[in-house]
Amino acid sequence: MGKIEWAPLNVPMRRRLETLSTALWMWLILFGELGMLISYFLLLIYGNLFIRTLCVIYGYFIYTDRKITVNGGRGQGVKWWRDLFWWKLYQSYFPAKLHKTVDLDPNRNYLFAAFPHGVLGLGAFINFATNATGFHEKFPKIRSRPVTLNFHFVIPFFREILLSWGLVSANPNSILSLLKASNKPDDPLNADGYTSNAVTIVVGGAAESLHCRPNNYTLVLRKRKGFCKLAIKAGTPIVPVMTFGEVDLFDQPPNPPGSRLRRFQEFVKNTTGIAPAAFVGRGFFQYSYGLIPRRKPLNTVVGAPMEVTQIDDPTNEQVNEVHERFCRELDNLFETNKSRFIADHKNVKLVLE
Repeated sequence: MGKIEWAPLNVPMRRRLETLSTALWMWLILFGELGMLISYFLLLIYGNLFIRTLCVIYGYFIYTDRKITVNGGRGQGVKWWRDLFWWKLYQSYFPAKLHKTVDLDPNRNYLFAAFPHGVLGLGAFINFATNATGFHEKFPKIRSRPVTLNFHFVIPFFREILLSWGLVSANPNSILSLLKASNKPDDPLNADGYTSNAVTIVVGGAAESLHCRPNNYTLVLRKRKGFCKLAIKAGTPIVPVMTFGEVDLFDQPPNPPGSRLRRFQEFVKNTTGIAPAAFVGRGFFQYSYGLIPRRKPLNTVVGAPMEVTQIDDPTNEQVNEVHERFCRELDNLFETNKSRFIADHKNVKLVLE
């Protein structure tokens, strides 16, 4: 083991709080789901009659509420929760910034295709699940609706946190219902004052985390075409989104294709759907190893919308054409902006797998 680099004792309180907020978020995402599931069953089994009754009622509510969560959720979440100062501390830890290249018309819906996933998609969370980087100020009247896997919405207690962030199920019906939603101000769905949905999909998913290491912008995209098909069905523009710095937050041991570690990771991913990235970050009191992301800038660039023609039942050729066009748009967004955010930008390329 190499020499440990300890954090100095005279770190300002603000920076300590930034690190604490980031560490707690990591704990919540990595262990909170399992902890809340275990807590629910312990209360159900060992609680008194009143607590067990509440658990049964809550379990029934989750079962009946699943139809809502797979059909667009319940709006953009809880405003005070998304505006919480805690997320501002989290944002300033890196710091994270949101950059727009063009104005977006609030009388249309959009599909944001975000890259890269990194280990946990921190850039997508900060920018689109909270208002810490000013999404609603930069894109007025537009709701940001990040997408995550459907099974997260059946986990007791944890699901309520996701819904408070405005997250929505990755079920195709859920996404389509948001993309096809009315943009009329007097529509009951727009009673919150917003008229547009920006559905954010981190397309590469957990599989992309296996590539995560500094300056390695290898994206899992070539075979990911479902988001293009959804955009065509809804006639919704696709907006390329690139977070520079996402891959610099963690490192992991060498795992080239064919290596023992990579074969194990691929086996677990194919068996469970979870990609076990062996990531290494920093700790709370030292900078050498741990589960906290490194303090590196995150710069998320929202590109110009790419228009698509609405087709109810698109052919494979039509989907492939939109997908190829999107790949070119994403590469152009990366090449246009990388000199602003990557120090060694001349030696860094976007690789699509």
